[in-house]
Amino acid sequence: MKTSSAAPCVRCAVQAPRRTHVIHQRHAVTAAAERNGQQAGQPAAPPAAPQHAPLLLRLRSAAAAVALSATLALAPVGVGSVPEAQAASVGINNDTPVIDLARVVPSARLEGLQQQLKQLESDTGWRVRMLTRPGPSNEPSVEEIRAGWTVDDRTIVVFVDPTSPNILNFKFGREVRSVLRPQFFTELQGRFGNMFNVREQGESAAVMGMMDALTGCLAQGGCFAVPGVSMDHYVLTLATSLAGGIIAGSASKLQPTGFVQRQWVWVLLFAPLWGTLFINFGLGPIVSRTSDLLPVLGNSAAFLASAFLVASSGKVAQMAGLSTDEGDA
Repeated sequence: MKTSSAAPCVRCAVQAPRRTHVIHQRHAVTAAAERNGQQAGQPAAPPAAPQHAPLLLRLRSAAAAVALSATLALAPVGVGSVPEAQAASVGINNDTPVIDLARVVPSARLEGLQQQLKQLESDTGWRVRMLTRPGPSNEPSVEEIRAGWTVDDRTIVVFVDPTSPNILNFKFGREVRSVLRPQFFTELQGRFGNMFNVREQGESAAVMGMMDALTGCLAQGGCFAVPGVSMDHYVLTLATSLAGGIIAGSASKLQPTGFVQRQWVWVLLFAPLWGTLFINFGLGPIVSRTSDLLPVLGNSAAFLASAFLVASSGKVAQMAGLSTDEGDA
């Protein structure tokens, strides 16, 4: 065991001086080569360039490119801004209140509509602009529209998209709210822009009807609701008038009991119910939208007729021989 462990130590002791001698020789050769090069007038080798030099160059180039792009973006183009130049290329300007890219407005009425909107602006100061686009496109952009039409707080912009379920959309300034409530535009959109009305009347008729209602309200200083009553709306008011009459007639048939000593008192107690149906939903929408008395008279007659028929249903049945009283059995 002692002999085998001592052999490696002997080899290490023999190899260590040899390695030291080889290292000293390499250093000596290198020093001699440097001295010879200096004596011959040759310059010493330059130090190696740092590894991060290419990265610094790339960063400097990128910074210069960003600065150049910012300068070009902020620089004016000709005499106007970029949105104004693009709006002019599309044709958006105050001399053309209607841009009909979707060909919705009839050609025979387009020029008349342009003059109508210009006259409205001249008389009242309210500015109405309309843009029709064939599909959900962003061209022209909002910036181009604002720049071309100089949109302000007294401007209403109507967007028409024939491919949408509701073809109408409105954007309006703050001052418009003083004469037309937001609910007005909601009703205007729902009445003229819904797919059923467009399918029945056509896109052109729906758009022109909307423009007539909008400009008419602005010309007279504002509207509480959209003028006119559609057939669907009138049928709804007629149905509520009939329902109110049925409730009033049923209340009149109740027998006196408790603190109620007269039959007509029941009619007064149920007045909030039948009055809401007849007055608020039967007459209110008509009176606020039209001055025509015919729908008002029709709903009033429907209310009275339904109330009378329900109140006198027993007498009518007896006169017709349909009574089922036990005394007749």
